[in-house]
Amino acid sequence: LLGRSVDHVHHSPRSLAYRARVTMKVNPDGRLGYHRPRSHQWTHVPSCAIAREELNAVLEKLPGLPPQLSEVELRSDGKNVVLAARSNKLRGRRDRSRAARKKSRQELKALDIKALGLAGITLDGEKLSGETRLQLLVGGIAHEVSADSFYQVNLEANELLVARVSELIGALQPTSLLDLYAGIGNLSLPIAASGIDTVLIEQSKASAGDAERSLRRNGLKAQIIRGDAGRFQAGDLFFDVALLDPPRAGAPGLLTELITTRPRAIFYVSCNPSTLARDLSSAAAAGYTISALELFDMFPQTEHIETLCRLSPA
Repeated sequence: LLGRSVDHVHHSPRSLAYRARVTMKVNPDGRLGYHRPRSHQWTHVPSCAIAREELNAVLEKLPGLPPQLSEVELRSDGKNVVLAARSNKLRGRRDRSRAARKKSRQELKALDIKALGLAGITLDGEKLSGETRLQLLVGGIAHEVSADSFYQVNLEANELLVARVSELIGALQPTSLLDLYAGIGNLSLPIAASGIDTVLIEQSKASAGDAERSLRRNGLKAQIIRGDAGRFQAGDLFFDVALLDPPRAGAPGLLTELITTRPRAIFYVSCNPSTLARDLSSAAAAGYTISALELFDMFPQTEHIETLCRLSPA
């Protein structure tokens, strides 16, 4: 797709039992399972080979859950597990949806989280019981992650990614860094800790809030802007190195805006090689080439891969 050989592949420390987050569908009997590939056919899953051990331990103990739920996400920080439940919205039936949510709330609150091995439970982002923020230590930064915030599913591979991004950016000794689609600050807060002026742009209220708490908790200084990183325009901010980690849809048009100010380097982290290739075409036209291309096997047993690409002026 990129017309270039890969410089290095970073293998996952775990090939199985690596996922720290799994999202499961609730059937009418309140049991958990997955949908089969490219279908809505529900399949009961009593345990999952790629889920971490602590998630499977909870799965084994969970009783039938409220059938009014649409899905349940089990989230782990490598030790503690949070159950984040989501209601089934009934189109055009607000009263029934409200009543169903109330019933689900009561049943979930009645669960014995200690006996189930859970740290806490949330429903549609609302804390119902226990401690619902996970504790992640990544690149020397202590994060508190809310139940609605995104974090990488492979904790060990993410540590490798963060370390490599910090190494490559640190070698450039930039005076300022712009982190777009910053999330909880997974990639950029370790860089901010080294004394580099850092600005983070993140749209998610939960993720930006977590990043702000991490700044205070770790005694760091950085600017966090709550907004859509995809709408960044040249001249909004000044920086000499940019970092972006967009969702699977990529960041169409964004590289053109970033390159207008001629940064020393742009680091693009992508989970979708197709949208990465599409976005990089504008960089090549503007005189930036791929100066480093590394892969991280973030999702073993699947065809998906995490890509780290450094763009430099030709």
